[in-house]
Amino acid sequence: MEIGSIKAVHIYVHDEHFVTAELELNIKGVNYAFGGERVFRSGYHGGDRCDAPYLGRFLFRCMQVCKADSWDLLKNQKVLAHTEDGQVVAIADVSGNNWFNPRLEFELMDQEKHGLTGQPSVTR
Repeated sequence: MEIGSIKAVHIYVHDEHFVTAELELNIKGVNYAFGGERVFRSGYHGGDRCDAPYLGRFLFRCMQVCKADSWDLLKNQKVLAHTEDGQVVAIADVSGNNWFNPRLEFELMDQEKHGLTGQPSVTR
């Protein structure tokens, strides 16, 4: 785990159906993306209630980790980053107390939505 800084924040529309967001991180001079289309896409059903609120959860948790009141205030914030296979899979505040792993949290959201219980298959 390494401390990095958020260089940019992005919200994108993909294929006119999906919305996603990502943080651009710099860790020891190397740029990484956190989030984005490979991690989640919201809006397949046009924002219907059957859609999981991944985008809102992603924005909220990133802001919560950084103690930021606005998405724009995330830029230049420091985070602790957990990488696996050359990708950032989780971030936390620099003290390591508030971890956010979107794949894990989104899997838990899906399980709750479908009334499933148990441990998710993804680790921090």
